[in-house]
This record gives sequence, C-alpha cells and structure tokens, in this order.
Amino acid sequence: MRKSATVYISFSILLGFGLFFYLCINDPNLAIDSNFTNSEVYLGVIILSILGAIAESLSMAVDENKAISISFAIDISALLLFGLAPAAIVAFCTVFFSVSDFGRGHKEHVLNTVIYITLFNASNYILSILSLGFIYKSVGSLMTNPPDFLIDSGLKADFARVVNNWLVQSILPILAGLFVYVIVNNLMFMFYFITVSGPRPNMLQEWFKIFQWSAISMFFIGLLGVFLTIIYWGFNPYIVLLFFFPFLMFRYAYAGMTSIQKGYIDTIQAFSAALEAKDRYTIGHARRVEKYCEIISTELGLSLGRTKVLKYASLLHDIGKIGISEAILNKNDRLTQEEFEEIKKHPVIGAQMLENIQFLKKEVRIIRAHHVHYDGKGYPAEAADDAKMLEAQILCAADSFDAMTSDRAYRPAMSMEEAIDEMIRYSGTQFAPEVVTAFIRGLNKRKSKDELNEIMK
Repeated sequence: MRKSATVYISFSILLGFGLFFYLCINDPNLAIDSNFTNSEVYLGVIILSILGAIAESLSMAVDENKAISISFAIDISALLLFGLAPAAIVAFCTVFFSVSDFGRGHKEHVLNTVIYITLFNASNYILSILSLGFIYKSVGSLMTNPPDFLIDSGLKADFARVVNNWLVQSILPILAGLFVYVIVNNLMFMFYFITVSGPRPNMLQEWFKIFQWSAISMFFIGLLGVFLTIIYWGFNPYIVLLFFFPFLMFRYAYAGMTSIQKGYIDTIQAFSAALEAKDRYTIGHARRVEKYCEIISTELGLSLGRTKVLKYASLLHDIGKIGISEAILNKNDRLTQEEFEEIKKHPVIGAQMLENIQFLKKEVRIIRAHHVHYDGKGYPAEAADDAKMLEAQILCAADSFDAMTSDRAYRPAMSMEEAIDEMIRYSGTQFAPEVVTAFIRGLNKRKSKDELNEIMK
C-alpha cells in the first residue's frame, strides 16, 4: 500500500474512533436526567443497532458501482432520539455487524474482510453521522428534547400538532446536516481512492456526479429516518420493528427484478463467449471497445446512467456475428463484395436478438447504428436516426479504433499514432468531431501510463 494511503486510513480510523470513545465517555445525553432514562437509551441503542446491521446487510445494488441502504435512516433516528454518542454506537454496529453481498454473489463481513477496510468504513459512518449531529446542534435544533408527551407510551390527542411544530423548527437543521453528511461521506471515500490508487483524469467530475446521486438518495432516506423518529417517540419503541415489513417486501421485489436482469446479462455473456469461440478476431475486442468507450465518456462528462448503457452496448455490439457464417468471419484474405454484404447484416441481427429484452432498449438502438457514420454513410441505412445518438457515435469511433489497431489476416495492426491520424483525417465525415477530440485527449492522458498498454493488450 502507498505510504499516503497508510497515513490517510490510519488518521481516519484514529479520528473516527477517537471521537467515538470520547463521546461514549463524556456525552451528557447518556445521563439520568435526559428525556430518556439510561435504561431506555440502552434499550433503544440495542434495538436500533440490530435494525441498522440488518438494513446494511439488506443493501440493494443499483449497479456495479452503487448500492442503496436504509441503514442511514436508522442512524439519523438514533441521533435525533438519543444524541451523538448513541448515534455513533449505532453507526459502528451498522457497519461492524453487517453481512452484505451488494449483488456481487459473495458475502462480505468482518471475518472475511481486511480489518482496516471494516474499521475505515465504520469510521466513515461515525464521522459522517457526527458531522450531521454537530451541524444539527449548532443551528439550534431540538436535539434530544422532544415534547414531553412524546415520551409517554400511546398517542395523545395533539400529537400531530406538536410533531408539526417540531418539524417546522427542525427541518432546516436536519437538511443542513444531511448536506454535510453526504459531503463528509463522499470526500472520505474519494480521498481513500486517491491515496490508494492515485488520482485519475476527471476524478473531481466523477466525485461530483456521485455526490449528486448520494445527496438525492440520502435526502429521501433521511426523511425516512425523521419519520422513524416520530414513530419511536409517539408509540411503543417496538413498533419500529413493523417499519421493516414494507421495506423487506420492497427489497425482495427489487431483488427479484435485478435477478431477472442479471439472468439476461448472464445469458448475453454466454452468447458473447460463444461468439469469441467462433470468431478469432472478436477475442478481447468487445472488452477493449468497452474501455475505449469509457475513456470517451469520461472526457465528455456523460452521466453514469448513459455510461452504463454504452458499456452494455459496447460489450454486445458484435453479438449479431453469431448469425454470420464462420467461414466468412475467419477468412484469411480480404472479403469479396458478396461476403462483405453478409457481414454488414450483423448490426441488424444483433439488434433483433436483443430487442425483446426490455431494459436493453437503448442499447439495441446503439448496436443497430454503430456502423453508421457521422455524415450518415455506413450501414445499415435504416439506422440513420439512431446514429444521431452521441452514444452511437462514441461506439462507432471506439470500434473503428480497435479495428485499426488490431491485426487482421489481410493487414498488420496500425500503431496508435497511425490510428489517431486516421481518426483525425475522417473527423467530421466518418467520426463525430467532438468524439474524436475527446478520445484523443483521453488517450494522450493515459499514453504515459501502463493503463493504456493494459487496455490495448
């Protein structure tokens, strides 16, 4: 590990757990004169810690880069109910005792994860929730000071009125705290990746996109935490257990949907493997095109959603070659005009193979149009409208670049410099100028690194 990573991770862990132990010893909210007795606080911390660990264990993978967990709602509820130290304890238990797979197919927990990663994640959660708490307190919130009747079991007649008054006074401090929580949480992870693997091109831009997504998701999950707090105040604490039933129903419905999508992707990958076995040229081609598309997407600042669509399209763009004769695919000489006309059918064949898969609708359009040029030439002619999509032009450029820099039976591979000259020569005709500019910029950034050599292997 880099020295900078060791220093940063060690500092983060020491800071997080230093505050954790300090608050556990000195936080006045654990005193007998709190609105809750010590026994009520201890019981609440145990209940919320268990729920937090369960919620974290049931995180829902959005894609390979993101997952949603409602454990934050549990953490913020602990903060609003009991104060900083209990919230830190619940945040620690949320990470330390969770067992998650995030859709990766294997369970991850403290016993099979490098300990410094678990401690760093726990420290991140602790520092993030404490940052929220400090902001919440500093702007004059009603931290651990709910109306007296809310402490009683059962619902009072003026419950709605008092809760409404509390929300009016607390909503702005809570929103300010949520904003700071997301900043702290995201920055800690960004600095972790910078110190571990070094800075990457457009890393700040990538972080801002993640921050935007996190801020939106945390806003709604934070509101869920406020709702849970009100339920805990107004009713018997065990009522919060019922809170999990609708969540579990949604979670398993979502898991069923994602498993269907994963089944489609697994089937598609099997098709791709079959194509590689049939066509020698295709081996590694789709993977390289995917990486080139990622470079262009990064330089153009495409959203994560559009980049994901382009990733699937690049991996599947030649899937239609399964319907082409193996003799043509592996011919050791230039193709005749008749054979070339046969090859030109593969974008349409590929689109037809995938068009009934609902979540690949955009990818199908890109695959159909990836051989249509920027000026409208190329093939097939009926895909001219789809070719106007920026993603289609990105795939066209990436596919062509890899074709030029790969050995063929009838010609040796071009060097990267020669291929770049070709792309510049045909910029504005075969290739979209903005795509060519972005691609060359991205390649030049990576030229002096081993990263580009690894991609082109």
